[in-house]
Amino acid sequence: MLVERILAFIDPLMIILFGSYARGDWKEESDLEPDRKSGHASDYDILVITDRKSIATNTNLGANINDSCQKLELTAHPKIISHYLKYVNERLAKGQYFFTDIVKEGILLYDSGNASQQLAEAKELSSAEQKQIASEHFEKCFHDAEVFYDHYEYALTKQEYNHAAFNLNQSAEACFKCSLLVCTSYIPNEHHLNVLGEHCAKYDIDLLKIFPMETPQQRELFELLDYAYIGARYDRDYKITKDQLKQLATCVQKLHEVTEKVCEEKIGSFV
Repeated sequence: MLVERILAFIDPLMIILFGSYARGDWKEESDLEPDRKSGHASDYDILVITDRKSIATNTNLGANINDSCQKLELTAHPKIISHYLKYVNERLAKGQYFFTDIVKEGILLYDSGNASQQLAEAKELSSAEQKQIASEHFEKCFHDAEVFYDHYEYALTKQEYNHAAFNLNQSAEACFKCSLLVCTSYIPNEHHLNVLGEHCAKYDIDLLKIFPMETPQQRELFELLDYAYIGARYDRDYKITKDQLKQLATCVQKLHEVTEKVCEEKIGSFV
């Protein structure tokens, strides 16, 4: 059913199920402790490989495919990513463990013919190499998050609230992508903070709790931050107040703290 829905949109080379449902260690909500500090119910993680770069990088198409698959109301949420074959092969050749794990553990759901024979041989990295890569990702991305936050504070003092909102958005995005890069050596082609947060929740559920969403006002506040990526730069009607920025900044500061903890624990796990 899921494969057929994807094929209704594109003609891929391969469709691969990866992650916990491929390994056989998935968790449903009923399997998890309510007060847990990490992990969430497993998703159906799907990698779509195409020979057309324009398809793989079309974020609107990717969003439409994901939305359509969500409507199937399966027992788990589908999380679909798409990549160009050349991109995948370059990462396999470099030993990027996100893709090498997919090749080792993934289940081929669809093959257009001989697509699997076109995949490059996966390079194996030692634990020390993985630790070095993760450490480099952390140093670069967490530094970016801190710099964006500094720019937010400067813009706030100048009462340039739209500039402040954009930099606060970028600081949050950099944190989420920092966690993903350190934990997987991979980030999806995605800018929406809620989507990045859902990806990160696989490694620490606290990353999904940073921005409260219990009331309409809280959801509106988060949407102001999320939309700042576009709205704060290009939408003349975009407005955000100093008080709203300060409320969001408190959340982003917490996001920095949790991100640093998650990354340090992951880096320390490489022995």
